Amino acid sequence: MTQQGAALQNYNNELVKCIEELCQKREELCRQIQQEEDEKQRLQAEVRQLTERLARVNENLARKIASRNEFDRTIAETEAAYLKAEGNMGERETWRGTEAVLPESCRCCPVSAFRIFIPRPCASFKVCGQAKPVMAGMSGQKP
Repeated sequence: MTQQGAALQNYNNELVKCIEELCQKREELCRQIQQEEDEKQRLQAEVRQLTERLARVNENLARKIASRNEFDRTIAETEAAYLKAEGNMGERETWRGTEAVLPESCRCCPVSAFRIFIPRPCASFKVCGQAKPVMAGMSGQKP
Protein backbone atom coordinates (compact mmCIF):
# COMPACT_ATOMS: atom_id res chain seq x y z
CA MET A 1 0.00 0.00 0.00
CA THR A 2 2.81 2.35 0.59
CA GLN A 3 3.68 2.16 -3.05
CA GLN A 4 0.09 3.11 -3.99
CA GLY A 5 0.12 5.85 -1.34
CA ALA A 6 3.40 7.22 -2.70
CA ALA A 7 2.00 7.20 -6.26
CA LEU A 8 -1.17 8.89 -5.06
CA GLN A 9 0.88 11.50 -3.21
CA ASN A 10 2.98 12.01 -6.36
CA TYR A 11 -0.18 12.55 -8.50
CA ASN A 12 -1.52 14.91 -5.84
CA ASN A 13 1.70 16.97 -5.90
CA GLU A 14 1.61 17.10 -9.71
CA LEU A 15 -2.03 18.22 -9.63
CA VAL A 16 -1.23 20.99 -7.12
CA LYS A 17 1.73 22.07 -9.27
CA CYS A 18 -0.48 22.18 -12.43
CA ILE A 19 -3.14 24.18 -10.58
CA GLU A 20 -0.48 26.67 -9.40
CA GLU A 21 0.83 27.02 -12.97
CA LEU A 22 -2.71 27.57 -14.26
CA CYS A 23 -3.26 30.24 -11.56
CA GLN A 24 -0.02 31.99 -12.60
CA LYS A 25 -1.04 31.89 -16.27
CA ARG A 26 -4.48 33.23 -15.32
CA GLU A 27 -2.91 36.10 -13.34
CA GLU A 28 -0.65 36.95 -16.29
CA LEU A 29 -3.64 36.86 -18.63
CA CYS A 30 -5.61 39.13 -16.26
CA ARG A 31 -2.69 41.58 -16.25
CA GLN A 32 -2.60 41.57 -20.07
CA ILE A 33 -6.39 42.05 -20.24
CA GLN A 34 -6.14 45.05 -17.90
CA GLN A 35 -3.39 46.57 -20.06
CA GLU A 36 -5.50 46.08 -23.19
CA GLU A 37 -8.56 47.63 -21.50
CA ASP A 38 -6.47 50.62 -20.39
CA GLU A 39 -5.18 51.02 -23.95
CA LYS A 40 -8.74 50.74 -25.28
CA GLN A 41 -9.95 53.49 -22.93
CA ARG A 42 -7.01 55.71 -23.88
CA LEU A 43 -7.74 55.21 -27.59
CA GLN A 44 -11.45 55.86 -27.12
CA ALA A 45 -10.67 59.14 -25.32
CA GLU A 46 -8.31 60.08 -28.15
CA VAL A 47 -10.99 59.24 -30.75
CA ARG A 48 -13.49 61.45 -28.87
CA GLN A 49 -11.01 64.33 -28.83
CA LEU A 50 -10.22 63.90 -32.51
CA THR A 51 -13.92 63.67 -33.36
CA GLU A 52 -14.60 66.91 -31.51
CA ARG A 53 -11.63 68.54 -33.23
CA LEU A 54 -12.84 67.31 -36.62
CA ALA A 55 -16.31 68.73 -35.92
CA ARG A 56 -14.79 72.13 -35.04
CA VAL A 57 -12.65 72.10 -38.19
CA ASN A 58 -15.68 71.18 -40.32
CA GLU A 59 -17.71 74.01 -38.77
CA ASN A 60 -14.91 76.52 -39.37
CA LEU A 61 -14.45 75.25 -42.90
CA ALA A 62 -18.18 75.54 -43.63
CA ARG A 63 -18.21 79.13 -42.33
CA LYS A 64 -15.17 80.05 -44.39
CA ILE A 65 -16.57 78.46 -47.53
CA ALA A 66 -19.83 80.35 -47.01
CA SER A 67 -17.84 83.57 -46.60
CA ARG A 68 -15.84 82.82 -49.73
CA ASN A 69 -19.06 82.17 -51.65
CA GLU A 70 -20.45 85.47 -50.36
CA PHE A 71 -17.28 87.22 -51.52
CA ASP A 72 -17.62 85.54 -54.94
CA ARG A 73 -21.24 86.68 -55.18
CA THR A 74 -20.36 90.23 -54.11
CA ILE A 75 -17.44 90.38 -56.53
CA ALA A 76 -19.60 89.13 -59.41
CA GLU A 77 -22.35 91.65 -58.60
CA THR A 78 -19.83 94.49 -58.26
CA GLU A 79 -18.13 93.57 -61.53
CA ALA A 80 -21.47 93.43 -63.31
CA ALA A 81 -22.48 96.83 -61.91
CA TYR A 82 -19.10 98.27 -62.81
CA LEU A 83 -19.24 96.95 -66.37
CA LYS A 84 -22.76 98.32 -66.71
CA ALA A 85 -21.64 101.71 -65.39
CA GLU A 86 -18.59 101.64 -67.65
CA GLY A 87 -20.85 100.90 -70.63
CA ASN A 88 -23.11 103.81 -69.69
CA MET A 89 -20.12 106.17 -69.54
CA GLY A 90 -19.44 105.61 -73.23
CA GLU A 91 -16.18 107.04 -74.47
CA ARG A 92 -15.82 109.79 -71.87
CA GLU A 93 -13.56 108.95 -69.05
CA THR A 94 -14.72 110.44 -65.77
CA TRP A 95 -12.81 108.15 -63.45
CA ARG A 96 -9.23 108.94 -62.53
CA GLY A 97 -7.25 106.35 -60.65
CA THR A 98 -5.03 103.36 -61.12
CA GLU A 99 -5.51 99.72 -61.81
CA ALA A 100 -4.43 97.13 -59.25
CA VAL A 101 -3.80 93.43 -59.62
CA LEU A 102 -4.69 91.08 -56.79
CA PRO A 103 -1.58 89.53 -55.25
CA GLU A 104 -0.76 85.87 -55.90
CA SER A 105 -1.98 84.91 -52.41
CA CYS A 106 -5.53 85.83 -53.48
CA ARG A 107 -5.46 83.52 -56.48
CA CYS A 108 -6.79 80.40 -54.74
CA CYS A 109 -10.46 80.91 -55.58
CA PRO A 110 -12.31 80.43 -58.89
CA VAL A 111 -13.03 84.17 -59.21
CA SER A 112 -9.49 85.30 -58.61
CA ALA A 113 -7.83 86.35 -61.86
CA PHE A 114 -9.35 89.77 -62.24
CA ARG A 115 -8.26 93.36 -61.87
CA ILE A 116 -10.04 95.90 -59.74
CA PHE A 117 -10.16 99.68 -59.84
CA ILE A 118 -8.88 101.54 -56.83
CA PRO A 119 -8.73 105.34 -56.62
CA ARG A 120 -5.10 105.45 -55.48
CA PRO A 121 -2.20 103.00 -55.15
CA CYS A 122 -2.35 100.64 -52.19
CA ALA A 123 0.78 99.19 -50.58
CA SER A 124 -0.61 95.65 -50.62
CA PHE A 125 -1.26 95.64 -54.39
CA LYS A 126 1.06 95.67 -57.37
CA VAL A 127 0.20 98.84 -59.27
CA CYS A 128 0.59 98.58 -63.02
CA GLY A 129 0.67 102.31 -63.77
CA GLN A 130 -2.28 102.50 -66.20
CA ALA A 131 -4.64 105.40 -65.54
CA LYS A 132 -7.72 103.84 -67.11
CA PRO A 133 -9.69 101.50 -64.84
CA VAL A 134 -9.88 98.03 -66.43
CA MET A 135 -11.69 94.84 -65.45
CA ALA A 136 -9.59 92.03 -66.89
CA GLY A 137 -9.26 88.30 -66.62
CA MET A 138 -13.00 87.62 -66.59
CA SER A 139 -14.82 86.24 -69.62
CA GLY A 140 -11.67 86.23 -71.70
CA GLN A 141 -11.11 90.02 -71.51
CA LYS A 142 -7.53 91.22 -71.72
CA PRO A 143 -6.05 94.14 -69.75
